[in-house]
Amino acid sequence: MLTLIRSGIRRMYYISFTHACTLIALSYVALKLKNRLFMERHTMLIASLLTGIACIVMMLQPFPNDSLLTDLRFAPIIMAGLRFGSVVSLLSAILPSLYIFHIGEPLGLVRIMQDLVLPAIVSSQFYKKDHDSGYAMIPFQDGIKICVIMAAIRLGIQAYLRYELTPSLIASHLIMLALSVLAILVLIVMYNDDNRSMILQRRFELLANQDGLTGLPNLRSFMSIARNTFQQRPISIMMIDIDNFKRYNDTFGHLQGDKLLREVGQLLRSLIDERDYAARYGGEEFIVMSHTVDFPQLEQYARRLCHAVAAHPYQGTCSTPTTISIGISVSGSSKDDLLRIISEADEALYISKNNGKNRHTFYITEPPLAINNA
Repeated sequence: MLTLIRSGIRRMYYISFTHACTLIALSYVALKLKNRLFMERHTMLIASLLTGIACIVMMLQPFPNDSLLTDLRFAPIIMAGLRFGSVVSLLSAILPSLYIFHIGEPLGLVRIMQDLVLPAIVSSQFYKKDHDSGYAMIPFQDGIKICVIMAAIRLGIQAYLRYELTPSLIASHLIMLALSVLAILVLIVMYNDDNRSMILQRRFELLANQDGLTGLPNLRSFMSIARNTFQQRPISIMMIDIDNFKRYNDTFGHLQGDKLLREVGQLLRSLIDERDYAARYGGEEFIVMSHTVDFPQLEQYARRLCHAVAAHPYQGTCSTPTTISIGISVSGSSKDDLLRIISEADEALYISKNNGKNRHTFYITEPPLAINNA
C-alpha cells in the first residue's frame, strides 16, 4: 500500500513538473509578445484573453482525473491578479470556466471556484497599481503568500469533500505547494527581469532625448514632437536666448554659466503652458513650441516669460538681473515648413537682441516686425 502511495505521489510529481515547464514556456512567449500586443487601449481585453488561453493549455496537460488535486491552471490567474488587479484576473477566469463546462470536468463548479475564482480574488489583494506600469517589481514574498493561502484553501475544500485528512493527502498538497511556489517564483523572476530591461531601455531613451546639462529635452526630441504636432495643427515657435551670457561666462566662469543655464531652463519649463514643449536649442538658446497662435495671447505669454526670468532670484554671483530675448514665428497652416518657422523665429530673436534685449519680437513680414515689450 505504501509503495502504491509513493508511486502515485511520484507520478503526480513528474506530471506537475511537466506542467510547470509548460507554464514557464507559455509565460516566456507572452513576455516576448507583450510589447506588440498589449496596446494601452486594449490591455484589459488582451491580457484577459491570453491568460484564459494559458489556463486552458494547462488543462490540456495530462493529470489524474480521479484526483481532487489540481494542475497549475491557477498560475496564470495569479500572475494576472498580481499584474493587473481583480478586473483582469476575474475576466481571465471566464474562458477556462466555459471550457470546464464544455468538457464536463468532474466537480466542475468546485474546480472553477478552487482553481480560477479564488486565485483571482486572493492574488488581486496583493496587486499594486504600479505593477502594470513597468516601474515596480512584484515582491517574491507576495507570490509565496498567495501559494500558501491557496494550498490551505484547497486542502480545506478537499478534506471537507472527503471527510478525512490523510497523510497521503497532506503529502500530495505539500508537493503541489512546493511546485506552485517554484512556478510562481520563476514567473515573477521572468516578469521582474522583463521590467528591469524595459526600465533600462526607457532610461536610455530618456538620455538620448535629454539635454545633459539642463535636464530639458534636446533638439532631437523637440523636432520629433514638433513635427508630429505641426502636421495636425498650426503652432508657434519661440526662440529664447539668455542676454549677455558670454559676458556672464567670462566674468564668473563656465561652472557658474552652466548653473545659470540649468536655472533658466528649469524656470522656463515651469513657466510654459501645460500643452507646450520646451527644449534646449544649443548654447544659451532655448526653443518653445506653443499651441497658442493668437498674437495678443502670444504677446502676453512672451511678456510673462521675460518678466518672470528677470524677477527670478538666481543663486549665481551676478548682481544685475538675468534677462532673456524672444523671437516668435507663427505658422499659418500645416502646409508651412517647420524649419522655416524656426528660422523665422531665430531671425526675430536677433531683432530683439539688437533692439535692446529683454523683449520679444514677432516675425510678421520681411523684415521681422519688432515689438518693444520689455
